[in-house]
Amino acid sequence: MKIQISIDLPASPTEVWDYLRDVTKHPEWMIDALSVEVTSEISEGPGLTFVCLTAIGPFRIRDQMEVVEWQHEKLMAVKHSGIVAGVGRFTLDAIAGGTRFSWVESIDLPWHFAGRLGERFAKPILTSIWKRNLRGLRKKIIERQQTGTEMEPAGLINIGSEWELRHYGPDQVVRTSTHELDLSREAEALEILADAGFPVPKLTKRLSKASLVIERIDGPTMLEDLIARPWTLSRHAKNLARLHRALGKINAPQDWKRVSQGDSIVHLDLHPAAIKMRSGRPVVLNWYRAARGSPAFDAAVTYVILRTAQSDNGRLGRLLVSSLRKRFAKIFIKEFGAKEVLACVREAAELRLLDVNLSSNEREAVFALARDELD
Repeated sequence: MKIQISIDLPASPTEVWDYLRDVTKHPEWMIDALSVEVTSEISEGPGLTFVCLTAIGPFRIRDQMEVVEWQHEKLMAVKHSGIVAGVGRFTLDAIAGGTRFSWVESIDLPWHFAGRLGERFAKPILTSIWKRNLRGLRKKIIERQQTGTEMEPAGLINIGSEWELRHYGPDQVVRTSTHELDLSREAEALEILADAGFPVPKLTKRLSKASLVIERIDGPTMLEDLIARPWTLSRHAKNLARLHRALGKINAPQDWKRVSQGDSIVHLDLHPAAIKMRSGRPVVLNWYRAARGSPAFDAAVTYVILRTAQSDNGRLGRLLVSSLRKRFAKIFIKEFGAKEVLACVREAAELRLLDVNLSSNEREAVFALARDELD
């Protein structure tokens, strides 16, 4: 079965290739690609091998792939050797005002897809999906053009009570303290945690003490995913507890401020809104409060936040989030170890009350939780 499609992109072949060459980014624009895992020692060029988890309707396929052709800024050809066999080719041709991106797939479906009869049904479905993929690629290319260069910060992405986040080139963001706070601790934490294999954004540059350039992480936050898919609540709550346990195995530098007994790195603001889900996997953000302490204390701070933080949504939204949050918190401490967490709640509440950004309602809720009076 052969499928051939193309699209014109408003960017040079060099710009398109710079994005296309990284196969781990393909799920950003391929709606049927859930994740890409590189399995070779090389990350690009002929001989690169990877596994792509592909979704077509209710079907999930682990597609084994190998790059068999590679012409810089012109061609990438990939051989399928899993359930689906064949070769796919991406070609880039310069045209007036941009690049013509062509995608040709020559594949054989497995016998249980009913041979040629199955191909008659599969071809229009796959063609439709891959055309949507090309529209997604075009959208990504345009987004990359609009995010500025790597020489200066560009458009605002988000702003918090103590920081702002701006685009910094196509694959990075710049995080800046709005109060000129020193972010050196956050930078140090990112480097230590990355070396330890903990899921954090890559630190790429320090512009100043108050401004860091880090890898851009695309995807919803854990909180956004939870609200969109409430049935994932238990899985997310357990994964949050496991993140705390994993973090508790990493020692903090001795000169870091100690907030409790223990010598682990503690986050002190590790909740579902501070976690991005990249291809379904968590990446922990916002390390400006990193300190030294125990994982149980850090988990207790998270528990206090889960139980007392206020939602900005409407009344119905607040009721929904409150209900989910209480159940989430219960599963979270059970997975981590409820006895350990609850033993630290009073101290964690005291630390939480030092946050000048808490509303009066949140302060009352924290006091009530510390006295074991919160519903």
